Order: sequence, then structure tokens, then C-alpha cells
Amino acid sequence: MWYLMIALLLVFAVVFLWLARRQQWETWTIIQANKEIYESRLQELQEDLEQGVISERELLIAKQELQKTFVTEIDNPDDVVKAKPANIWILAVILVVLAGGLYLYGGSWKQQQQADRAWDTLPLLSDWLLGDDRAAPQTEEDLWEYALGLRQRLHDEPEENAWTLYGRMMMQLQQLEQALEAFERSHRMNPNNPSNLLVYSQALIFSGTDRDLAMANRYLGRVLQQDNRNTEAFGLLGVVHFERADYERAVTAWEMALMMMDEQDPRYASIQNSLQQAQDRLDGTVMTLTVTIDISETLRNEMPWTANLFVFVRDPDGGSAPIAVTRQRVTDFPVTVTLTDEDMMLEGASLSNASSWLVGARLTTGDTMDRRSGDFEARPRLLERETGQQIRIVLTEMIP
Repeated sequence: MWYLMIALLLVFAVVFLWLARRQQWETWTIIQANKEIYESRLQELQEDLEQGVISERELLIAKQELQKTFVTEIDNPDDVVKAKPANIWILAVILVVLAGGLYLYGGSWKQQQQADRAWDTLPLLSDWLLGDDRAAPQTEEDLWEYALGLRQRLHDEPEENAWTLYGRMMMQLQQLEQALEAFERSHRMNPNNPSNLLVYSQALIFSGTDRDLAMANRYLGRVLQQDNRNTEAFGLLGVVHFERADYERAVTAWEMALMMMDEQDPRYASIQNSLQQAQDRLDGTVMTLTVTIDISETLRNEMPWTANLFVFVRDPDGGSAPIAVTRQRVTDFPVTVTLTDEDMMLEGASLSNASSWLVGARLTTGDTMDRRSGDFEARPRLLERETGQQIRIVLTEMIP
């Protein structure tokens, strides 16, 4: 960042000098022109004297008036007008001080110092991985140092399991994009590594786009081809199907996971609860509406790097307040979400209580669904209330 600031300062200096030189030239041109007018008028007065039009006294008075007229532009009418170079020393000193300050604040020497410190933590990272709890990171900053040190080693010694470890660290640090990149690097080195395929699938589920969920489904299937009793793979596969509103397959996957798990397993109760939710949605006990949101190609090119997607349902007969809302952080489309009565916004107002639904979506960089200039919207769709509906809407309009 500091070198970008220095570049901006240099651009500023060039523009400043150009403007200063231009102003200097304009000023010199005006003075020179006034000087020439002054001398021309003196010549005319001298000619009038020689022709007897004016007297010596009148000539003296006219010269005095002429000097008064031009005194604001020419300090000394008898001086020779010259163009003087602009004084840039003050500007140069300011630039040097600012550049030096930026370098000291965030220059490469500081980055190198951080990198060296991170490299020195690699032995502690190894101890931690071998089970030494004393070497475990105590703060997020410690984990960042471990990750930076590991990243440097991966630059020189790329290794599939190390890339997977780095991806896990990025997941813990909530750096999803870096985690996905690390898992993909490990995957390219060994496409059939079940450990990496599992955590890679988990990261893809967190991403939540239809494309990433489809990839997770494919990778989990590859794990189960190698080990058809992998309970973690069945558990994650149930999540993939649930997120894609395929509740029948979600039920099947979670039932398989529970069959192979001990009831004392800490994951058992969580999967059992998820299984019940899928069964309730499958048999219609819970009112559901599944919405797939896409974006037009025109708006896709204008889409921010990350934004919040709000999908909401209003009661056409119940005012402008939404009766159900879901929010999701997105980086790509299409995205599929499912709304239920659990997403209600107002007490007593839910999907089940409305006779019809007005479904809309908005993509915004804000943290609320309030309309803002530059947000993207989809045209609302009116539906009659019916559980299990699946619809598609497209973001096509930008709020002016």
C-alpha cells in the first residue's frame, strides 16, 4: 500500500509543477504584454511632443499618469522582464518527508520483519500439530503468524497436506476465498485425498452458491466411493441436499449417517435434529418456499466483490413490511435459499398466515435491506400460498 501512496504523491508533484509552470508562464506573458503597451505609449507621447501636439510639461504629466496606470502590473517599468524558474524546493522537501513517513509506517522492511517472525514460528507450529498444547495459538494474531509462516514454506515446498492445513487455518480465520484456493491447490496435487475432499466440500457449502454446492456434492460422492461408511461424508452430503431443497435425499443421507454412528457421538444429536427438520419440510408440516436467485449478465459485470443478498416475502394485503426475510453473503450466482415460518419478521405474520406471497430479492453492500442507490433488485413475483413451491427470480434492475 505504501508504494501506491508514493506513486500518488509523485503524480501530485508532476501535476503541481505543471500547473506552477503554466501559471508562471501566464503571469510572465501578461507582464511582458503590459511592458510592451507601456513602451508603445511612451513612444506615442514622444512623437506628439516632436510634432508640437503637447508641451514638455504636458509630456511630464502624461508620463506620470502612465506610470501610475501600469504600476500594479509592473513594479519598475525600466526593468527587463524575464521568465524565472519555479521554486520547487519546498515541494520536494514535503514529498521526501511524506514518502519517508509512509515507508517507515508500512514499508517493505516492516513486512519483511513480520515475515521473518512468522517463519520463526514454524517449529512451534510443528509442535502444536504433534500434540503439544503449549504451542497452540493463544490469539487470532498467533494463528495469523502460523498461517503466514506456513504460506512461506508452501511457496518453496508445496505439499498437498500442508495446503489442506493452510486452508483449515483460513477457514478458522474466516478467510473463505483463501481457504477455497488452498483446498483447490491440494486437490490439484491429489484429486482423491479424502481428507482434503471433506474440508474442501465443507468450505464449498459455506460459500453456498449453486455451483459450489454441486461441486461439494461431487467431491463427497468421490469420498464415499472410497469409503462407503464415512459418516462425515454422509453428514455433509445431507447438508448439501438440504441447502438445495432436496429434502428426500437429505433424509436418506442423514439416516445413513445415524445408522453408522454411536448415540454417544457428539455429532449424533445435531444430525438427528437436522433429519427431523428435513422430514418436516418433506411431509409439508413446515411451510416452505424455495427461491433460486440469478443475476442478469449486464448487472453481473457491475456486481461488487462481496455483497448481502436479501430474499423476502410480503403479504400483498398486509402492508409493505416483509413477513419473511433471509440474508446471505454472496460472491456469485445463482444462489438457492429456502424460506419458512422461522424466517418471519413480525409476530403473527408468517408464510402460513398469508393467502398469497409477493416474493422479491435485493443485492446490497449495506447491512440492512433498505433500498439504496446502486442496489440491484428483482421484479417481485406474486404467488398463491402453497408449501414446497420452487421458483426462480432474476436481479435485473439497478436502483437509481
